[in-house]
Formats: sequence, structure tokens, C-alpha cells
Amino acid sequence: MKKIFVILLSAVALFTCANASAQSTEWRAGLGYAGVSFNGDDCSTFLKEHHLGGFYAGISKEFYFSTMAGLTFEPGVFFYYHSGKTGLPEPAPKFMKMSYLSIPLNIKYNFEASPEMLIGLYTGPVLNIGTGGNVYSKDKFITNTDLTDATHKLTQMNIQWDLGLTAAFSEAVQVRVGYAFGLSRLVKERDVHANTFTVGVAFMF
Repeated sequence: MKKIFVILLSAVALFTCANASAQSTEWRAGLGYAGVSFNGDDCSTFLKEHHLGGFYAGISKEFYFSTMAGLTFEPGVFFYYHSGKTGLPEPAPKFMKMSYLSIPLNIKYNFEASPEMLIGLYTGPVLNIGTGGNVYSKDKFITNTDLTDATHKLTQMNIQWDLGLTAAFSEAVQVRVGYAFGLSRLVKERDVHANTFTVGVAFMF
């Protein structure tokens, strides 16, 4: 929880600096594919072999600084949904599901590849706030409502570290590819982390 407070405080500081010194800003509405893989010391072979597919959608805003050419700050808010078949018989659930709000706080560097294409490299922390789904306990997924042991519930908040590449065309459409590494635990008292791969488009306005 202390890590989350540090991230939030850093986000406020960055956002304040961005508003104070930004030369211009741009909004983006984005959507695309999002896949999740699992790892960690307590991650079972079952989990490691079951990747979840899904989608993301949301908005972000890019702040351009007058004193640092090419360097920007890009916070956003996105909704993610992932699901996948477990292949397990009843009473185990047939599907694994995850949904959450994601708040990326990326620092980005942009450079011109051609008169019509701008390339960007970004990195930064991501705060995820769970909105529903299945949880991992005793080598299987079970729903929150089935749990009697609160220590094994899906954590309400977890942190990832984002890395990615963007390509903007004609200042109108942007293609994005990214990978977010799980830093904090997905399940309380269990060393299980979620990593997210994304590929999608964003419309600039």
C-alpha cells in the first residue's frame, strides 16, 4: 500500500508540473487488444500456461514541454477486460476473468521519423484498480463470492511498469504497442504477478 501512495503522490507532482510548464497538450482516445500472462514464485504451472485475451479502451492526454523538445508526460485512464477458458470440469469456473481501471503515468520521448510519422518511446508506472473477476487460490481460479478466506482475494490495487512504442501518422492516428510488467502482487500473500501486452490505435484530437 505504501508503494501505491508513493505512485499517487508522484503522479500529482508530475501532473502539477505538466500543467505549470506545458506548452501544449493533445487528447487521445484509444482501444485495442490486451493479453495477460502470469508469473511469480507462487504461480502454478496451470496459471503460467493460461494466458487471457481481451481488450482495452480509454483516453489519455499528452503534455508537451516548452523547455524539453520531444519529451512529454502522458497520463491516462483505461478500462481493461480479460478472459480465457480454464479447461477444468465443474465445479471450477469455465472461464477466468479480470476487469479493472488502469491509470498509466508515462514519460515519453518523441522524434520525427519522416514528415508524416512521429515515433515515440514511453515508460512509467501503471496503477490498476480492480473492478471484478476471478481470483487465484490453491492452484485454481474461484470467484470472489465463493471465497471464505479473505487473504486470497484479488488485490484491489496493483502496480505495473510500462514500456512501449508509438507511431503517429499525419497527427491524426497513432499505433501503440506496449508491455506492462507486474511489480506488486495480484493476490494477497501470494507471489503472483500479472503482465499485460497491448497493441492498438489511438485517435488524436
